[in-house]
Amino acid sequence: MDVYEAVASRRAVRAFSDEPVPIAVLERVLTAATRAPSSGNLQPWHAYVVTGEPLAELKRRATARALAGDLGDEREYPMYPAELTSPYLDRFSAAAAQRYRALGIERDDPDRPVKIAALNSEAFGAPVVLFCYLDRRMGPGQWGTQGCICRP
Repeated sequence: MDVYEAVASRRAVRAFSDEPVPIAVLERVLTAATRAPSSGNLQPWHAYVVTGEPLAELKRRATARALAGDLGDEREYPMYPAELTSPYLDRFSAAAAQRYRALGIERDDPDRPVKIAALNSEAFGAPVVLFCYLDRRMGPGQWGTQGCICRP
């Protein structure tokens, strides 16, 4: 597959099979991730793979927290500007409406934030979750390159 095919075939998934992922596949993904580029070749990340009962317990705890109305810890860094304006706000709103409609969550549902948080907490049913952590001493220049490892 060439880079254009890879970009064109990329998709975001919000529903996964509960079929276990073979260890060989996880090893292949993580081995490929060791070759991911980073600014200055620092590769200041750590990846953790969680599966099986530890993942099930993590999902139970996180989902219970979400269903109790706890929408998570306060973000340390902003994900978006405080005032998101057009055309970005329009794109964001259209994508969110499509995504949540596909998940059966109506825009005017008063429990929408809790339902969304619960789906995220359940990792959309994924049988494996890969957590990527970046050394806190790294700045924005390294944050972007973490995406190279976290989305193999």
